[in-house]
Amino acid sequence: MPDSFPSPPGFSSVDEYLSSLAEFYLRPFVQSLAGELHIINFFLTSPDLFEDTLPEEWVKFFDQAEFDDVLDFLIYFRKSPSLEPPDSLSVFLSTVQSLSIDRNRSDKTIRSKPIPSLHTSALSVGMSPKKIHECEYLSSVISDVCSRIGTPHVIDLGSGKGYLSRTLAHEYNCSVVAVETVESRTKGAARLDSLYDRKGGKRKKAKAEMGTGSLIHVEKFVDSGDLTDIVEQANLIGHKMVLAGLHTCGNLSHHALKSLFDTQEVHAVAVVGCCYNLMTEKDSEDDVVGYPMSRKLQSYSIPLPTTARMLACQAPATWTRETRESFFTRHFYRALLQLIFHDRGLLGQVQNIGSLRKQWYSSFYTYCRGACKRAVGAYDADSDASSENPFDISEEVSTEYHDRLLSKKRRLCILWTLMACTVGPLTEALIHLDRYYFLKENGASEVHVSVVFDQVISARNLVVVGVKG
Repeated sequence: MPDSFPSPPGFSSVDEYLSSLAEFYLRPFVQSLAGELHIINFFLTSPDLFEDTLPEEWVKFFDQAEFDDVLDFLIYFRKSPSLEPPDSLSVFLSTVQSLSIDRNRSDKTIRSKPIPSLHTSALSVGMSPKKIHECEYLSSVISDVCSRIGTPHVIDLGSGKGYLSRTLAHEYNCSVVAVETVESRTKGAARLDSLYDRKGGKRKKAKAEMGTGSLIHVEKFVDSGDLTDIVEQANLIGHKMVLAGLHTCGNLSHHALKSLFDTQEVHAVAVVGCCYNLMTEKDSEDDVVGYPMSRKLQSYSIPLPTTARMLACQAPATWTRETRESFFTRHFYRALLQLIFHDRGLLGQVQNIGSLRKQWYSSFYTYCRGACKRAVGAYDADSDASSENPFDISEEVSTEYHDRLLSKKRRLCILWTLMACTVGPLTEALIHLDRYYFLKENGASEVHVSVVFDQVISARNLVVVGVKG
């Protein structure tokens, strides 16, 4: 079967697609959106990052047009009759669209078997509708790969609570080794195994080419592509295996792909990655993990800084009015707090805040209280007992900042949406091109990157399949 990659229409080869994508991505303006600006520093320049970054005619258009019309235009490239965007903006968005992977085009060459229905099965216990969809479709792909290389044995890397593992074992009679780092998830998976058995789950009758539907759980932190110790623990030395992963986070996807060449027993991989922000970038050619994995992408010298990788995790087309307002509020609050830290000379003392629980976003003052509990780590309150804690932000101060800058929230939201709708899909395409070329360069006999899930249901919907040469 020939290799495949979901290049956009109009490109005669993957090489041609990469060349065009790289040329556009390396343009100074795209690079500024991809990493030279950080949305949390929105208020640290005068007047703001919006005017500092965007062409003057774009600023004027975004300021004057209806907010919802602007978002529809950026996310769906859908213009209302009253919307008159600058030609340069329309050309820019059209170019991004022409270089973006078609995320709705499913490649059935990697999946020849019928999709199982898990909604009424005991296997669906504990699953969300999203997880059911993912397990139905990815399990079918993995089973197909198992049949093609002639093995029932699967390693499910980053197995979590074992939903995919149980589906493979009980729906397709695979022999599955579920590998998870977090002890609580492994124990949770074992409880769900027992619950499935109590609910009367029955294994399918084993087919001649498949296994007996066994499932074992292994608790193991994986930091390389050499999984020999896991294979030994499962008593499968010398047996062909398929390495599978459903939303393997960050560098775990890299370890999964490298296992095809670093673990003798792994004869195929089928991996859906996620959490690109947790990937690392290689600092030198001596680094064995991180982006870029392939020599091809190394030759283009395309940086993917944290901002770009974080944007690749976005899926604007799946945003509802409620979810996008939640995103916007989080970014607005964090940028406001960054300004307060700046004004108090605290930027060098702030630890990573990250995301807080939903209740901390009920107001900006509430957010300040929750965020400062995390940020205060580097501040030594005992060093000067006579001084007030600069991380103690009163309700009066937080309200003053919020009310003074609330009118600029619109600009922040538009800039973030523009970045997510342009840099995001292009960065994710580069990440998967890197994985595609890595497998080809290392001698895989087949390499496929394909849409496997409905993106509206599961935003990270690209599977990378590689078969050992």
